[in-house]
Amino acid sequence: MYDKVKLWIDRAIVGGQYPTIAGYLDSAKQETDLKTGEIKTFGNLEGLKVSIFVGGLSVVGSLPKYLYGSNVYPLDRHTTAQAIEKMGDALHIPIGEAAVTGVEFGTNFLMMHQIPDYLAKLGNMPRLSRYHFEPSTLYYKGTGKQQPKVFAFYDKMADATAKGMPYPEDMKGANLLKYEMRLNGRLPQQLGVPEVKASTLTETPFYRMMVKRYQDSYFSIAKLNQIKTDVMSEIKTVSDAFNVFVARLISQTDQTQIGGFLDELKEAAVFEDRKNYSRLKKKIQEVATKANITVSDELMKELDDEIRNCGAYV
Repeated sequence: MYDKVKLWIDRAIVGGQYPTIAGYLDSAKQETDLKTGEIKTFGNLEGLKVSIFVGGLSVVGSLPKYLYGSNVYPLDRHTTAQAIEKMGDALHIPIGEAAVTGVEFGTNFLMMHQIPDYLAKLGNMPRLSRYHFEPSTLYYKGTGKQQPKVFAFYDKMADATAKGMPYPEDMKGANLLKYEMRLNGRLPQQLGVPEVKASTLTETPFYRMMVKRYQDSYFSIAKLNQIKTDVMSEIKTVSDAFNVFVARLISQTDQTQIGGFLDELKEAAVFEDRKNYSRLKKKIQEVATKANITVSDELMKELDDEIRNCGAYV
């Protein structure tokens, strides 16, 4: 389930082979820093971007695209090992020793309905903000410039078409939902492991840990449920009726509007105690998912099952 990676390998690890690397690249170009005199080399390796500096080199790009020519099908740990071996052979360096400074982990799900229908039912994720600028794309990320952790949901076929990327002919017209976990910078600290090297990506315990984190992150997202068809039989008090009415309104509301309302409250400094904003968000979620008036949404159940099943074979 690996896609794009960012690798860095120190010159000391490469050894005497370092000066020859540029010769293995396509369209290699050199730049000289006029202040320091440092010479940098930039080139490509079958779609991967390779940058050579005095102290080491970086490799950035999609592993499945490098191995297969398309990233419609992400790599498991076995095919990731093939991609790393191919890269090492092409550059004549021990690329397995490279530090992983960024990784995109996720896969595509063939869904029964249009992708925007699923994204509209995904609510808030703990500690991250929800960004839903267009119907076919949804992001969860922090508010600062640094984005160590981002979760993305989007229409993979629409994305491939917009970028002119090739995809299998039998996928034409398919509802392909991509869910991605993007981690950048200080991966050992983020993941709670001693180190993350290119070779680490292929290790069974590490891969299983990535799958679990990927799944757990998805299931931490609040989901919109359906109102029971026989909900009237559940109403006994005025409070019950009020909750059913509000739950109906929430189920018909784009989640972005709820987030926007909370932002309006913050900008107007409505509450002196900032914890009240979190309390209000929690209260809205509780009404929207109240057990005695809602049932699991059909689309969310389908996506839940897909996320669970993606970790069946690791």
